[in-house]
Amino acid sequence: MPAKASSSVVTAKKIPRREGLAVGVGLATVDLMCVVPRAELRLVEMSVFSMQGGGSAANMLSVLSILGVQGRYFGRVGDDDFGHFIERTLKQLDIDTSLLIKEKGKVSPVAIIQIDELSRRRKVLLSRGNVTPLSTRDLPDRLLDGASLLCIDGSQPALQAAVAERARAKGITVLLNASQLSGGMGELLALSDIVVGSERFANEFAPSDELSESLREITRLGPRVAVITMGEAGAVALEGTKLVQQDAIDVFVADTTGAGDAFCGAFAYA
Repeated sequence: MPAKASSSVVTAKKIPRREGLAVGVGLATVDLMCVVPRAELRLVEMSVFSMQGGGSAANMLSVLSILGVQGRYFGRVGDDDFGHFIERTLKQLDIDTSLLIKEKGKVSPVAIIQIDELSRRRKVLLSRGNVTPLSTRDLPDRLLDGASLLCIDGSQPALQAAVAERARAKGITVLLNASQLSGGMGELLALSDIVVGSERFANEFAPSDELSESLREITRLGPRVAVITMGEAGAVALEGTKLVQQDAIDVFVADTTGAGDAFCGAFAYA
């Protein structure tokens, strides 16, 4: 069966916008989704191909936008076809991209996601491109104007720590999407009001036989709310002394790419 090619444009029933603005600082990519019947063969004809916007920060803002929250994205991409695609997909969701920096002669971040048609197992090949890393000198003065929420993903720890400090000084809630442990995560946790981490992150950062103890260890660093996602087992969260466990919604799983980011976006909206 020939591959079905598509460009992802998310549509949803229009939901009234909430007050406030969500700002996202972090990774935005182009995701090339490839579904294949037998990945180990030398030459494989894809059954499905889709080119989509991706990246943790961009995904969180996309979910928030679909749910009715105004969004603004800040980052740097290449002035190439992929960079223009990233900008276009964000704009299609009415996310403000006026602060997006497009660097001439550079390659934008891209991920090739290979999904086994039968097992649904996936393999991700990620390139962050060769755009110049952002520094605190690049932060726009109006980045947080009107914001009530800052979404960060740990992909640029020093930059995101600087933004988080500014947000905290302005009374803006900071949400950290901690999918995996990386350098500088301790400082980001200390600057965050809410952290949503994967089970893998919790096991690496605060290993314990009990997830409740891992959550306590995370909140000791500063966040008032800590959440651990557990895939099909649902999620568990701690706020103060209140521990809450939530079962996963029973849905058909086609692919888990971006599932954690979608959870973060929906949690931020709630």
